[in-house]
Amino acid sequence: MGALRSLSAKSVAVGVGLLAATSMSIGSAGAAPQDGKQAATAANASSTVPVTAEAKAAGKAKFGAKATDSQALEAFWTPERMRSATPVAGSADFAAKAEKYVASQKALHQAGKKPVTNDGPVRSVDGAPSKFFASGLQAAYNPNLPYYVPTAYTAGKVFFTKGGLGYVCSGTIINTEGRDSVWTAGHCVHGGQGGTWHSNWTFVPAYDDDLANPRPYGTWSAASLQARTAWTGSSDFSQDFGVATMNTNFGGWHIADYFGGQGLTVNKGKNVYEYAFGYPAETPFDGGNLMRCQGTTSPEWDYWFTWSQTVKIPCDMTRGSSGGGWLNGYNGDWGWLNGVNSRIDRISGPTIMLSPYFDDDAWSLFNFSRYL
Repeated sequence: MGALRSLSAKSVAVGVGLLAATSMSIGSAGAAPQDGKQAATAANASSTVPVTAEAKAAGKAKFGAKATDSQALEAFWTPERMRSATPVAGSADFAAKAEKYVASQKALHQAGKKPVTNDGPVRSVDGAPSKFFASGLQAAYNPNLPYYVPTAYTAGKVFFTKGGLGYVCSGTIINTEGRDSVWTAGHCVHGGQGGTWHSNWTFVPAYDDDLANPRPYGTWSAASLQARTAWTGSSDFSQDFGVATMNTNFGGWHIADYFGGQGLTVNKGKNVYEYAFGYPAETPFDGGNLMRCQGTTSPEWDYWFTWSQTVKIPCDMTRGSSGGGWLNGYNGDWGWLNGVNSRIDRISGPTIMLSPYFDDDAWSLFNFSRYL
């Protein structure tokens, strides 16, 4: 059983998928895709965020006929709808893709074949503090952690629509040139092989359902979503990471300027100490508060000098924590994103959390999205 640390006074929850036993470089990103059209550059893909007719109707009802998409999503994701949303990792589609991936990896390592890798030198980009809070303005309430600890408000809960149903994941604000990036799991932005980009995608920093208003810093809507084509086309869990490029809020604030952003690092090795955050949503948790696991990573499997491109830590977070960040070098405030919650070993009483290994594939997605 992993060492789980609650960041609040009571035990709560979020989610991840089911499963058994996985020098700073500047790159060009290209123009943002137009109105629902997918754009692909090499092994990365992007799409504008669909906003459903139901969400647009909610926006018009609350804000009038000229309601923006951001206002529509704020109106659509009511506290009641957020609480009723379920972990996307609980869907049958996700379970089938996870089982297929595990079977393929088992066959690989039993045959003594090495997985495809894209390792390289250590690459990192540092985080940056909040420009808003550094100005002396302070939040009225910061759930789970004191207001001066950035961990809570650079993490948050993700809400989106898939197949007409509401789902939840977790995410982390990352420092980029565009100042608008939230990193999460690939399956939290796209359904994988045969699937589509998710709709009505929003991020709620420091979500806390103990409050009458569980979104103390508002609802931030996504302008576009990015993922690896290895995920969107093949459901490759070794590349199950995704990015949401957010719209501005609060009169034009970029999300990383308002809250600050964690750093990001890749190619750190498969035996490093990580802190994993997320919102587990199934027993014994309830999805209402940010939780934490920590431990030393190891490959999901190894066999005759071959290692998986997925890594694990001891952890008992349940589904709903999908997409929550793994912070390397975490000092209680800041760290470098070096993984995201992707899968767990079993639904009831999980003992490990798995992440895709952050190698040059993760760095490629970072370069693809960092200027958006």
